[in-house]
Amino acid sequence: MADRNLDLTARNEDTRDKFRTEVIRFELNQILQHFTESIQAINAQFGVADELCKAGKITEGENIWRAQIVFLASAFDFYMHELTKYGLCEIYNENWNRTDKYDNLQVSMKVIEIALKSGEDIDWFLEYINGYYQVITMVSYESVSNQLKLLGIDLVRVADNAFYQRGETEKPKHKIKRRLNELFTRRNIIAHQADRAHTDAQVTIITKEIVQDFIHDIEKIVNSIDTEARNK
Repeated sequence: MADRNLDLTARNEDTRDKFRTEVIRFELNQILQHFTESIQAINAQFGVADELCKAGKITEGENIWRAQIVFLASAFDFYMHELTKYGLCEIYNENWNRTDKYDNLQVSMKVIEIALKSGEDIDWFLEYINGYYQVITMVSYESVSNQLKLLGIDLVRVADNAFYQRGETEKPKHKIKRRLNELFTRRNIIAHQADRAHTDAQVTIITKEIVQDFIHDIEKIVNSIDTEARNK
């Protein structure tokens, strides 16, 4: 019996090792490509919604639009996570300047021990970053602002490149804050409240134009962040 238990334990350990996934740090062009592919998949759903609405299935079409907003927030969140892994590794490798937030990253003794035994191998750092940030949502203005500060990317430049227009009354920094928070809030209402208000359970208005505007603005934000990251 004891031998069989040991064999079972060994098989379980072999199985865990077999299915363990290596954390990959993608380059900037790959990170942007992942986001672009997600946007293409989201845009493809407009055709489905259009057909449903033409067939008189308005509610079903509106639910496609709502799903698009949720997926858009997820695509942007994933972009920020991949950018964070890339940027922190660049700082660690001394290719990007250090930041105060980077210097104050909290690392446990267990991770430090792994780092000391790894020598110049950076895999431990990549796994630590991936594990630490994978549970953190990066969609709201505050969270995005914090991540850009961590990486040393100028938020004002990102906002200006994304939204500056001559004669525009709303300042770019105010617009990026408003749009990110609007996306974050709407995503949460859809995902957690079936897009209904807590006060009276009324369903929030959704249109194709609302979704298109969100996609357009988030694309501009991502492209601007990508430009600033490449300039570093």
